[in-house]
Amino acid sequence: MRNPLNWSTDKDIRSWLPKLQSHRGLWVHGLQQNSLASIKAAAQAGYEMAEFDVRLTSDDVVILFHDEYIQNKLIKKTTYEELNSLTSITTFEDLLKWFVKTKNFKLNIEIKSRDLLSAKLEKQVCKLIRKYQIEKRVLVSSFNPLSLLKIRLWSPSVYRALLLSLEKGDQDHFLIQSGLLNILCRPHILNLRYQDYSERFRQLAKKIPIVLWTVNEASIYTKIKSEIHGVISDTLTPQDLKEL
Repeated sequence: MRNPLNWSTDKDIRSWLPKLQSHRGLWVHGLQQNSLASIKAAAQAGYEMAEFDVRLTSDDVVILFHDEYIQNKLIKKTTYEELNSLTSITTFEDLLKWFVKTKNFKLNIEIKSRDLLSAKLEKQVCKLIRKYQIEKRVLVSSFNPLSLLKIRLWSPSVYRALLLSLEKGDQDHFLIQSGLLNILCRPHILNLRYQDYSERFRQLAKKIPIVLWTVNEASIYTKIKSEIHGVISDTLTPQDLKEL
């Protein structure tokens, strides 16, 4: 993970990437997470970027949703129409129709896929990014380096962020933790679980931007703000950061 040769560097990335991102939009006051409403609220509150999750339905509609299931329905095995009848869902394209009308706002699109061979979700995301000509206003993040590889191949000008947690789990395989797969996907940014930030990452932070998630306490941000690039938060606001 320390080897900077496994990362892409870009002279503009630090000025492009904001210090604060809203986590799944601004939802803590009662709005639905991962929705057009919560992302609009983040923009209106002065955030420069919103992070959100995307998944693919059985009929190839990209939707904003975190979990694999909606009311016991596996998203990738269920149509958009059926899922939308269970709960209100924002499609990625509906979000982009609003987004292209905004200014000075960016999106962090987290690809929710553990697939090694299928590339449907990544292809659809890249297709919509090209359709709305927003390559310079978005980044794509994922725990899955192979998802980022697909983004690198189909939308090479889009910034890529590798998500990393050192907790035990399938998405935290040794090959990911070690950074060995980075040679394939060449991420520009490391989005790291804040509890895992330690000395091993301090040297890397001098080479590429490290963004910590999910930082919800001002005291935590204050301790490490000089070492890392920024944070993803549910509760910290742009005004909070100005006052720290």
